[in-house]
Order: sequence, then structure tokens, then C-alpha cells
Amino acid sequence: RNPALRGWWLNDPSAIAHALCNPTMAAPSAGQQRYFNVMATGQIESGRFEGNSSLYCRYVFSCGEDWSVMCGVEEGITQMASSSGSTANGSVVWNFPIDATFRSTCPHGWPQLVLSVYGEDYFGRPDMILGYGAVHLPLTPGRHRVTVRTFRPLASSLLGRLQSWLNGMRPEFIESLFPAKGEGREVTRVQSFGSVSLVLDVAIQGMEQLGYAVPPPRAEGVRLIDPLAATIS
Repeated sequence: RNPALRGWWLNDPSAIAHALCNPTMAAPSAGQQRYFNVMATGQIESGRFEGNSSLYCRYVFSCGEDWSVMCGVEEGITQMASSSGSTANGSVVWNFPIDATFRSTCPHGWPQLVLSVYGEDYFGRPDMILGYGAVHLPLTPGRHRVTVRTFRPLASSLLGRLQSWLNGMRPEFIESLFPAKGEGREVTRVQSFGSVSLVLDVAIQGMEQLGYAVPPPRAEGVRLIDPLAATIS
């Protein structure tokens, strides 16, 4: 096992590119496994976008060139849902299932889940983009509750923003996978708006055989918060 790769999962997901397959590692023998699998199941639980009560979410997985989807659904769209009095914070509940299994020989290009949320604007016009978001699949096996902070693009000028608001033609990304990439982000003007809650169960198989240190499965804990803000784990 290569000690230089030990603990790569502790790094920020953006640093996964630095955990490339080390050329100094011994090449696997003919009978040794040459790939690993990442299995992700769970659901897109809910979304919260202030002032918007009817929403639906489109999702798609994005991964590197060395990765392939072995089974499951790579992209999909939730049902249209509306918030009700049962959700105190105004969240829209989808509970939409997701399930995908990936295979790769190298952690570079670790899978990301890209989200696009649509709904009605203040004038009741449907299918308006409300927010984009992207998050890497957790690097630790087990159950994870993830909150994705979303954003929406803005017109480059104040006049353009006024026209898009009046005409109902909000700026959108041409490529749906753009939020998962870094190219062109420096010239993109966006505004933070809304969030999406996920529940993800991740299983990783075969990475230790390739020389990577994999953390033990993560057990989801229960946290109780009292009125005095003292947290009891």
C-alpha cells in the first residue's frame, strides 16, 4: 500500500485530482482486481426556495473520463411538488429516489450530483430556473445528510436583469453539467438562492485492493438540541 495515498479521502473534494493513480505503485497482477466500485443510493428529500411553493428538481451525475456508470439511473427529474402547512420552514418535499453504481480505476473525477431546480416566478410563469447546485458524492461509506446550497446566474448588466425579470427569460446555463466544472466560472455572475436536502448511502468496494486507505463506514448519529442551545450527541 502506498503511504503517499493514505488519507486522501480527508482532503477537500476539489483536491481529489491530486490523488491520481501513483505511477510508482506496483502494477496489479493478471488475477488482481484493476478497478473499484462506488455505489450511491438515497433520495432528494426536499428543497427550500423562499417565495416559491411549487418546485421540481432535475438531477444528473457527472464524473471523470475514467469513470463509467455500471447500473442505475444516471439522470432524472422529480415530480412537481408544493409546500404545505406540514412543513414549518416552507420546504417542498420530493423524497425522490436516486440509485447509481460507478466503476473506475482512479479517484480522479470523483462523481458529482448536479441539481437544477425549477418552479414558478412571482407572475405564475412555470419552468423558471430557480437554482443550480453540485456536490461530490461523500468519500466515506455510510449514510450522509447533505445540504446543497444553490445559486442562479444573473444578467451581466442591470438593464439585462430588468428585461429578464419583465420578459420571464431568466439567464440559464446552456450545459446542464456546467455547475460541476471549473472552466468559465470566473466570468459567470451568480446569486446565492435556495437549498436542496439530500440523503445519500454510499458503499465503496475494491479501493483497498488498489492501495487506497478507505475509512470505516460512517454511522449516522442523532443530535438533540435543547432550548439553551446545548448540544447533546
